[in-house]
Parts: sequence; structure tokens; C-alpha cells
Amino acid sequence: MSVQTDVGMQVKMNTKCFAGIFDLARGRATDEAPILALCDFVDARFDCADFRLICLLKTYIDYKASLSDATASRIERSILSFKYAMDEPGSDGMCYWSENHQLLFSACEYLAGGCFPDRVFHNDGKTGAEHRAKAKTLLLRWMKYRFLYGFNEFHSNTYYEEDAAPLSVLADHAEEDVAVRARIILDLLFLDMAHHSFDGAFVAASGRCYESQKRDSTTADVNDLLHAAFGFGGPDYAYDGTRISALFLLCKTYRVPKAIVRIAHDPGPFSVKDSMGLDLSEVAREITSAAFDDRGLYLWAMEAFTNVESIPLTMAMFEAWHLRENNFLRDLARVDIPILKRLGLLPSLVRILNPATQGVAIERANTLTYKTKDYQLSVAQEYRPGFFGDQQHLWQATLPNRTNVFSTHPGSPMFDDPARNFSPSYWVGNGKNPHLAADRNVLLLTYDTRGRKGFLERARQPFVHFHFPEERFAETIHDGTFHAGRVDQSYVAIRSDVEETLRDGFDLVFPGKVSHFAVVLGCAAEHGSFSAFVAWIRAAGFAVSGPRFSVALDRRYDLVYKKGFSIDGVRVDTAYPRFDTPFVKAPRKPSELVIFAHGERLVLDFDHAVRSAGPAQEAFHG
Repeated sequence: MSVQTDVGMQVKMNTKCFAGIFDLARGRATDEAPILALCDFVDARFDCADFRLICLLKTYIDYKASLSDATASRIERSILSFKYAMDEPGSDGMCYWSENHQLLFSACEYLAGGCFPDRVFHNDGKTGAEHRAKAKTLLLRWMKYRFLYGFNEFHSNTYYEEDAAPLSVLADHAEEDVAVRARIILDLLFLDMAHHSFDGAFVAASGRCYESQKRDSTTADVNDLLHAAFGFGGPDYAYDGTRISALFLLCKTYRVPKAIVRIAHDPGPFSVKDSMGLDLSEVAREITSAAFDDRGLYLWAMEAFTNVESIPLTMAMFEAWHLRENNFLRDLARVDIPILKRLGLLPSLVRILNPATQGVAIERANTLTYKTKDYQLSVAQEYRPGFFGDQQHLWQATLPNRTNVFSTHPGSPMFDDPARNFSPSYWVGNGKNPHLAADRNVLLLTYDTRGRKGFLERARQPFVHFHFPEERFAETIHDGTFHAGRVDQSYVAIRSDVEETLRDGFDLVFPGKVSHFAVVLGCAAEHGSFSAFVAWIRAAGFAVSGPRFSVALDRRYDLVYKKGFSIDGVRVDTAYPRFDTPFVKAPRKPSELVIFAHGERLVLDFDHAVRSAGPAQEAFHG
């Protein structure tokens, strides 16, 4: 099969399922043309074919009796002809390796093998039983690492939908040891959404987040999940059957535990601290097997291809799996130099070239979210300051009326082809990351966009900017280095050291290669009137001395560029445990998670496949 032209994000991320799946679930016939269109997409092996295939598998397993024989046979052909993994023969345009895709491909392979255990699959000549056994190993490993370390695509209001769908089908149709663990990982997804939601929206610092969802949370891909789980969105909310989240809505054996639902509805105030993923420096120690399908896939789930720590294994996988024609990875051929590989010099080449693609890697995030009934602030504390970025959304302040405030240093995509030309961009990710740290309602940011140019880096922009949607505020102030806004009885203020600011409705542009910002949230209940809040921020101490940025409010905050964060002279440790919240406390790599919320208890033990829930005084197995 020849390489397929990439169809672009607009096509790939839409119509992953079909509206008629709800009719089939009710035992009714439906228009089958959209099902056949999904088969066409899968057969072409376009990127995101796995999104469609999991919906076809759900349809075939649960609703075959309501389909025509011709359509059922067509789905069967697509299942038996698909390429399920990079080590199978054939060229294609698919991304297999990101965190959500690894789960989807393995789930599809496992379920397909279960449908046809004795049939020979056309692409590689293996039986369904062989496919199922291989995929089961990968699935259990993927789920175990998420339980231990959290999600690499942390708090993603796009990709949590892609995770929930295959986990839901596995919960219904996998062997019990896999099904229970799938339900446990679903619990963790919904726990994240409960911890970090405000005013009915999932609005947290995130490993992967796109422009539309950042600027307007009504467009977030997880909204169907939030309504089904927590009732967010109101009684007139309409589900979209063309979304992959339809598979969660149709799941028969999983319900979000009451403890998690009650967390979602707790208005605060409270702080959530969590640790997600691994730093590249930790991977070899934590993932001791250097096998391609173990450490290799974990690195690629981080999107760590051209980093010093990953490049030798990346190139070994690239060669062994014949990925020269893959739309996403073909440019790795530029560094596929035998003598450098043989002499172990690829890491040195990365150090010399300093490729901007290093910033694509999603490393460990230590997120602080402070939630009140009036506002929420979520920050990936001290996330790789001064380094290249990609799709990471490092902070967001959220006020009522879906008023989202955040900043970026605009970047440019490193490639021009449709598969890779959407990030970083004006609103997505960062060209260079800021040094940022927060405590409760106060955030400090230092942007320093100077430094050595990276290989493949486009023109570096000499400004940073804030999303500040004027039309959503009842009242705003723009006065030199001071900017503030009010929504109902909730407030936000921005102090900077940049005198000249450009404004364009929702865009505050701050020119300069080095800039400093204090962002403070408040409300009438805490600070009185908006004018009193503004006066308090204006009177605050604000000073920059070399690498030190200091703000004095009720306490003194010091952010020393790339050196740390302190409050009242005491260094703040921003390397968090797996969870430190009012509802669950657990170290990194927990053996068990025990969640208490408003009289409800949930116990999750991955290794023993135990998931128990019930009133806090007596848990029962569920």
C-alpha cells in the first residue's frame, strides 16, 4: 500500500462515529451510508482511522443484528484487513504512538482478535487469537503506567475523549481482568475532570490543548462526557452521536462512582496538586526494559522523538519498523546516519543541532489548580522554563461566563505538511516556555525568549500575548502596565513591566523579548468591590532585579528565572506527589488510591484488579 496523503486536522478530528449509532442501540434500523464512509476511511489508513475503527467494532459487536448483511460484511472486511501496529507490513499515514493512539490501536486489535479468533488477518497473516494475545499485553502495560504515573497528555480536553471511548468498549467486552482495569482507568480520567472543572467546564493546564477549546470551552471535545458523568450543560443538553464519546454514552457496565461525581460538584475553595507523567531523565530508571514496545512506546507516548534521552531508541525503532514513508516521522531520515548510530553519537548531534522538535515532548507536569465558586486558576508549575514548547497549555485563569484568560509566546509549526502544520501556533502551545509558578490565586510569569535558535525553528516572535476576551467582561481597565477585568463578582488583574500594549478585542500583546507578569484572581467575597481589588493590586510591590521577579501582596512572592519559586523567603517545592487533594492523597507510583468525598469512598487497586465503592463507612466491591 502506498503512503496516503494526510487529510488534515479538520477532517481527521470530525465525524469519528455516526449519529445513527443511538438508533442501533435502541434496536432500530438506521441509514448505513455513514457506517460505510467510516469503513472507507479505515481502509484508506488515513491518520485517525483507529478513531473510526473502534466505533465500527462497537457497532459490529453490539448491533450487528440491526445491520444489513452487506454492511456487516463490509465492517468485517475492514476489521480483517486493517494494519494494527507499526511492526506490521505495509505503508500508511497513521499516527500510532501518541498516548491516546496507543490505547486505541491496542484496544482495536484486542477486540478484533476476540471477534475473529480463528480467522487469519489479511495484513500480516496472523490469527485473531494471536492479535488478541499481543494486544492484551500492550493494553495492560499502558493502563498500568497511567495508574502509576498519570497521563502524558495530562488534563487534555481533547484526548481524554479519545481515551474514554476505547476504555468504555473494553469495560463491556474485554476479559474480566482487562475490563476491571479499564474501569479503573476510566475512574482516573473522570477524577481528573472532577478535580479540575469550573462552572461546568474542564479548564486545566494541559499537555495537549488546541485553540478553539482554549478560547471557548463550549467547544471542548469532552463536553458530552462531562454532561453524562456530572450533568454539566443543563437539561437541554444534546449529545452528538458523531463524536467518539458516543461509545462512553452507550457503555453498559461502567458508571462514574459517586465519590467522583461529588468532587465535581464541590464548589471549593480547595487546591488540587497532582503529578502527571515522567521527566525524560526519569524514563530509563522507571521503565527498565529498553524494548521497543515498552520503554520505546512510553517515550513515544510522551512524543519524545528527537531528545537527547530518546534519539538512539527512536532511530532503532524507525529503522526496524520501516517508518521512512510515514507522514509524521519521515524527516527522521535526516539523522539516520549509520556511523553516528554505530558510534553512539546521536545524542551529541541533538545537542549540536538543538532541534525545536525537542519541545514536542510532554514531560512531567506538576499541576496546581486552585478552585473556588468564583474563579479557578490552574498552572503547570515551573514546566521546562525557557525550553521549546508545542501543544502544552501551561496555565489558565477561568472566571464565570466561560471567560478564559491565558498567555502564550506564539510559535510556528516546524513543518508545512497537513499532518504537522497546526502547532505550535499563535494560540496553541509556546515557541519558548515561560518560567511560571503559582500559589492559590496568585501567578508569576517570566518570559525570556532569547537564546540559541533551534534547528527547524521558524522566526521567533519578539512578543507574548494574553487571551483576554473583552466582550465577556462586564467591566475592564487598561492603564499602562495594568489590566483588569470583572465578570459578575469575579475579578482578574494583570500587572506587567511592559509599558506599550496592543489590544484587539480579545488579544493583549506585550512586545519585548523579556517580560514579567503577575496575574491575580479575586472576588467580592474575598476582596470587596472591584475598585478595592484594583487598588490592592496597584499598591502591590512589583520589582525585577536581574533574574529575580518579586511581587508583594499579602505575602512576598519571588520567582528566580530557572532557579525556583519562594514565598516569604521559603522555597516552594513544586514537585508534587501523584495526588495531594482534599479527597485523595497518594505518592508517585501508588499501589492503591483511596478517594473520599462527601460520605462516599472509592478504592482502586490496579495490580489486584480491585475497584470498590460505597458509603465511606463501608466499601463494597463494584
